[in-house]
Amino acid sequence: MHKADPLKNTLLRELLENVPPYKHPRVEDVLLKRGQTLFENKAPMRHVYFPTSAVVTRTYLATCGHTAEMGMAGHEGVVGISIFLGASTANNQALVHVDGRALRMETSLALHCFNTCEPFRRVMLRYARAMICQISQLAVCNGLHSIEKRFCRWFLMTLDRSGSSELALSHQFVAQMLAVRRESISCTIAHLQREGLIMNNHRRIRLVNRAAMEALSCECYNVIGAEYAPLLGEQLPRSRWPKYMPS
Repeated sequence: MHKADPLKNTLLRELLENVPPYKHPRVEDVLLKRGQTLFENKAPMRHVYFPTSAVVTRTYLATCGHTAEMGMAGHEGVVGISIFLGASTANNQALVHVDGRALRMETSLALHCFNTCEPFRRVMLRYARAMICQISQLAVCNGLHSIEKRFCRWFLMTLDRSGSSELALSHQFVAQMLAVRRESISCTIAHLQREGLIMNNHRRIRLVNRAAMEALSCECYNVIGAEYAPLLGEQLPRSRWPKYMPS
């Protein structure tokens, strides 16, 4: 797998393009594997991660043993955003759910960059706003929308952040992220395959008809997407986000 290109991460690119080359911060190229845990709940955050092709999800583990996704980050963001808002420990688990590369930076250096580079600070705060929107909207989504609509929203969001049209996913993992029974996800995937929206084969799910899946997804996909649009600009593959652009 090719090394991570720092300019492929929206936030890190803003930093590197606004400091002289001889002052570029030290970043370490790392390969993130599906199932890898980057942060444990309440553990110190010694690094932040800027994904370039990996996708990382923030998960909450309930005392009953069930998990639920609280948000995801890919090439548009950073894993460890809370350190820029005053936290020193993680308030949930960060779990890799799509293999890929990322740039890792020590938190002390990341905070120095945040405090000394105004363009980087501005884009990080915009990203924090977008992540807060995502977390809030997911709470609405989980309470109001059907499993099929929620799956479409989640699958599209993951594809957007991975830069791919196909994902290696087990039905059990998707069920854990959406906090539903595995059987419900299996039925949903089978129905979407019969309708020609996806192909599911050997734990891989490939998008076949994006327009139809966007139409079937709940409005949360567009509401969340609109918050990220100012960050991503021309990188957006989505067709309907501009209708929901915030003022």
